[in-house]
Amino acid sequence: MTDKRLYRVAGVAVALTGCLSSNAQLHESISVEGKYVPEVIRVDRVNVFPAAVGFTLDSTPMEYEWGGVAASFSPYLLHLPATGWRDTKKYVSNKGYLEFGIGSWLNSTLSAGYRFVDNSNTLVGIRLQHNSTSLWKPHLSEATYNESQYRYDESVGLYASHLVSGVGRFDAAFDYHVGLFNYYGSVFPTYDTEKSLPKQTVNDVALRLDWKSIVSSTSSPEYNAMLRIHHFGFRTMPLPFSWNYPTSKGNRETNIELAAGVKMPWNNGSTVGLDADLNVLVYGGKEDVFTWSYPGFAEETLKRPDNYGMLTLTPFYRFNQGLLDLRIGADIDLSFNAGPEGNHYSFFHIAPDMKFALQSGGFGMYLNILGGSELNTLAALRQYDYYMMPALTTTRPTYTPFDASFGINVGPFAGFSMGANIQYRASRNVPLGGWYQAWLNYGGSLIEGMDAFLVGSERMQYSLNTDGINLHGYSVGGNIMYEPSSSLRFKAEGNWQPQKGKKGFFNGYDRPRVTARLEASVKPIEPLRITLGYDYRGVRNIYTTSAIYAAPGGVSSGDNEPVFHSLRLPDLTLFNVSASWSVSPSFSVWLQGDNLLNRHDAVLPCLPTQGVVVTGGMSILIN
Repeated sequence: MTDKRLYRVAGVAVALTGCLSSNAQLHESISVEGKYVPEVIRVDRVNVFPAAVGFTLDSTPMEYEWGGVAASFSPYLLHLPATGWRDTKKYVSNKGYLEFGIGSWLNSTLSAGYRFVDNSNTLVGIRLQHNSTSLWKPHLSEATYNESQYRYDESVGLYASHLVSGVGRFDAAFDYHVGLFNYYGSVFPTYDTEKSLPKQTVNDVALRLDWKSIVSSTSSPEYNAMLRIHHFGFRTMPLPFSWNYPTSKGNRETNIELAAGVKMPWNNGSTVGLDADLNVLVYGGKEDVFTWSYPGFAEETLKRPDNYGMLTLTPFYRFNQGLLDLRIGADIDLSFNAGPEGNHYSFFHIAPDMKFALQSGGFGMYLNILGGSELNTLAALRQYDYYMMPALTTTRPTYTPFDASFGINVGPFAGFSMGANIQYRASRNVPLGGWYQAWLNYGGSLIEGMDAFLVGSERMQYSLNTDGINLHGYSVGGNIMYEPSSSLRFKAEGNWQPQKGKKGFFNGYDRPRVTARLEASVKPIEPLRITLGYDYRGVRNIYTTSAIYAAPGGVSSGDNEPVFHSLRLPDLTLFNVSASWSVSPSFSVWLQGDNLLNRHDAVLPCLPTQGVVVTGGMSILIN
């Protein structure tokens, strides 16, 4: 890899991939019709170097990325909203690649891949990925266990693609990821001081089969079909206050997805089409995950989720000619048995699926009016928080009836380009998560710093809220880049998203009001590139509900509605520097320092981050 870039893969996403808008549209780089289903045909290297928390500016999570268990797994920091398994796939024309890096706190990464067959008709290859950390010991108080953060993520993937002459292209991929980690940085009240922190195992297996027809002429219809099977499961379910109780099993989830689509050209530049997508979710394990009680309260049981399914139909009309690209469609969702017993998700939902884009020279403009249902599966929710509760409290999807965005892009002119965007979104049942560590630590008690009042024996339901929160709010963002030559690049981007209770824009469990990133890269001499990056994620609050309703003095949205409380989280300010030296076209070495301001701020409650991390390594391309 001749041009080593500092990709930030922990936290919400990879910072250098650009901004994301709702319903998994990628800003700038990818134009997608209908739901975003990444296709990785020429599967490439997955660039995943361990780095301090780096955030995209608009961190709206994508719809779950079926295509990749083989992706980046940041080894020592926490996951807020992520995109496509937090991966940055960079195509390498060589047959193989190998990259290795190791640094302080025994943070390490290893990426490897090789294509056994690679010609115009057939592609067959393998990819491997390792990330780990095991030596950093957070210190929160004297009650904290003197134990290091322990985290290993290992993945292997096999992929193939074959073009059948005159028929179509067939793609297949099989990926397996196993994650091993402990619940580090916690202040567990315990009855057994000799017992170490609880450990967790994640098993993550995905199979993907895709077929797409060959378009023989401008008047020929185009067909596609796919089958995806994804199994995701946690080994155990630690309980609050102590993990000395009988061990409970975590949830196990199998998602079977069948999809098909057809597009028929009609007149000059016109196309009509229909996409269909069926998801069936099956949950294994005991009928009840666990039952527990606190003195003075009734016994409570967390049940195994019910199996459920959703069929999505997306009819559309598209006109694409010259400078104009117009799409008019609708997202029709039919759900079966979704949501908890007694509060099932409505059978029928409809939302707009309309896009307008105009591109002329160095000027572009777009307007999207979208919506739809997003499945809050076990695997999808883990994209928000690596240390999530290993069980689902509800299978109720998030419904977005309206999500509108408008943006303009100008340039590049003489290396200069800029853009601006505004977005308004209204969603129902946005999940309230990211509290599992706090729930383990504090159980039914009020966590220090909550903006809540105590009424009798009030307790917090950190991760057991089954209704989520209804949100509506807007986001304003902009970006600017100047790249006069291959030796110099400057980039700045930021978003402002007002947040307060039910008014706000979901951009992670911490719901920051301001996100920003600055980056400068320079080549003082041809083999050497130096990159500086600064990330800011500020005015952060995480929300939860109490078990009481409409209590005197509380902030209630109405009778019989939960009282919302928030916890102010510290701003995240991160400064990083990297340098790479290309020894030859196929060999380079690199060195980087992350979080040079030595901040140990918690990304989510009771989950602090490492301080300064210095790492180095090498990259090799195989011809």
